Amino acid sequence: MLNLMKIILHKIGTTLGPLTSTVIDRACWAGEDEFPSSQLWADEIEKVLNFAEVQGQFKRYLSDLTASTSQRDSAIAELRVAFFFHRNQFDIVRWKPDGLHPKEGEFLVRGPLRVDTFVEVKSPGWEGQLSGAELKAGRPKQPKYLNGDFRSVASWERIQFAVDKAYEKFSPDKPNLLVVVDDLFVHLKCIHARQALCGTYEADGTTYKAGCFSSSKYHSLGGVGIFLVKNNSKEISYEMKLFLNPYAHIALPDDLRQTFHGLVLTWENC
Repeated sequence: MLNLMKIILHKIGTTLGPLTSTVIDRACWAGEDEFPSSQLWADEIEKVLNFAEVQGQFKRYLSDLTASTSQRDSAIAELRVAFFFHRNQFDIVRWKPDGLHPKEGEFLVRGPLRVDTFVEVKSPGWEGQLSGAELKAGRPKQPKYLNGDFRSVASWERIQFAVDKAYEKFSPDKPNLLVVVDDLFVHLKCIHARQALCGTYEADGTTYKAGCFSSSKYHSLGGVGIFLVKNNSKEISYEMKLFLNPYAHIALPDDLRQTFHGLVLTWENC
């Protein structure tokens, strides 16, 4: 299967870098999808893996990168976010830092102001948007998009899901940031700011439930970053939309807030 996969990639003109080749050679998921689906993605993945190697983290991530497609995608999401911070002058000063005991996060970042921020990355997937009946019927084993499969989804609700899932990691004595990298039916990058408002700031809870930043309930979390991976057919680029928690006991550092244009959404500024 591994040789067949490389033959297919060779036939479609995709050249793999040495680190990507190592991953595919050991992958339990080889042949399950089209990873990487083009030369553009292959080059981007190799850059991310090279960053992990330089940081001394490639071997630690290799088991996740090769275990399953979901674990692979989560690992790549974490590394992309770290790479993005590094390229924006925020050093990764510690990997797997201690959070609220006994939990660990992804990494600590430190910007020009020399303040460390604890970062957790969550990657909610489309499987979490399936109904109970679909789960029982084995829908997660099918492709993400099926012909004629139309559905109504509330992508902003997955922001709340990610906050709830991650919150137990955040110690109240340090700045904390949650970065969400989604693989939903309708990606968070496609939703309007007003929908993001529902997931973070809406106070009355009439849409689903009160937004996570509409009260002091999540006071240990300084903000949520919505991480976007963009492909314009010429290059792969990253962007992060940063939503701040006005009730945070310890706010995110000014350099992080300013670099990533952190804001508090209201109906007026959506």
